[in-house]
Amino acid sequence: MGPFDGGRQRAQQRAVELEAYHALWNLWHASRRTAVGLSNWESACDMLQTYYTVAHARRDSEVCAMRIRYLEISEPLPRLADFVNAPPYRVPDAPRQLAQATFQFRLARQRHPERERHRLRELETTKALLRAVRSAEARAETARRREWQQSRWPKGVVLPSEIYNLDSLEAQVRLQNAKIEAQVRALTNLLRNELPQQIEPHTGDAAGIAAHVETVLTAMSLPQWITPVARARYANRTRQLMLEYELPTVEVVPRVKAYRYDKSRERVVATARPASQRNALYASVIAQLALLAMATITKCDGARHIDTVVFNGVVDAVDPQSGQRIRPCLIAARVTANALAGIDLHDADPSACLRRLSATVSDNPTDLAPVRPLS
Repeated sequence: MGPFDGGRQRAQQRAVELEAYHALWNLWHASRRTAVGLSNWESACDMLQTYYTVAHARRDSEVCAMRIRYLEISEPLPRLADFVNAPPYRVPDAPRQLAQATFQFRLARQRHPERERHRLRELETTKALLRAVRSAEARAETARRREWQQSRWPKGVVLPSEIYNLDSLEAQVRLQNAKIEAQVRALTNLLRNELPQQIEPHTGDAAGIAAHVETVLTAMSLPQWITPVARARYANRTRQLMLEYELPTVEVVPRVKAYRYDKSRERVVATARPASQRNALYASVIAQLALLAMATITKCDGARHIDTVVFNGVVDAVDPQSGQRIRPCLIAARVTANALAGIDLHDADPSACLRRLSATVSDNPTDLAPVRPLS
């Protein structure tokens, strides 16, 4: 090696170091000029980890929406300049610094696609979460609204689900009034119900006839507020059917005539049904049910086993004075099949019909004033 070779090598090494140094310097300057996108992404990452976390997003739709906004900020594609440290550093260190930055840059480029896929998956998951959270919040708000609406009704009023779930008190009042009117119409026109047309066969023994009558009576087509309960006993020798038929209490007649919405007070106000009207409708209801039951018995007796029906219409109620359960008889009648066959129920006045059939009827059925049952 000549005396100048060492000098040339040092000069070449120095040139390499300077080239690396200038490259680093230029990269650093470039990174300062184009750092806005990276800064936005880093800020987004910080917000996602600090404020708009998954746990917070599950509880609040606004937080969830903000999490989506920050997840929509994509990570900028890594650049070599991003991995260059700020000066000063010595020129001899420049090649090593450049090599290290290049290694980190290539590694980041390899990992970038997977990080982007993860971000996009998290973005879609959070969008689904937002829909679920908003749906839950809407249900909770609806429940609060329903509870508030219910609190505006008079105490003790239980609204059917189809009315409870309406979005306004005005709509609830309209439908509740319509249901009350429909119930009153149905109770007024019980005698217009069709009697059973299909005569089911039954055995001719006493137990079979009694069981058949009970089955037919409990299957009568009646409004949902009336649940018929019948207990029958048949005597072959006298061809007489004894029937205890459970009548509804006065509660089958709505206490309220109508509701109205007082907008200034945000209250629903009830208008009570006059006592005289309620008592009259209840008396009509039990009279109609008694006639329907007796007419149904003769209709279902295709083999003509029954000559006479002894009807006792009772009420299972609580005595308001003693608090004990009682079963007073409100209507009692002994009627022949021929007498029943001569009555057109569709156009009959129920009270007049019972008088014609010599039935004994309570003077005050609303107050459970009893009559003597027949045997």
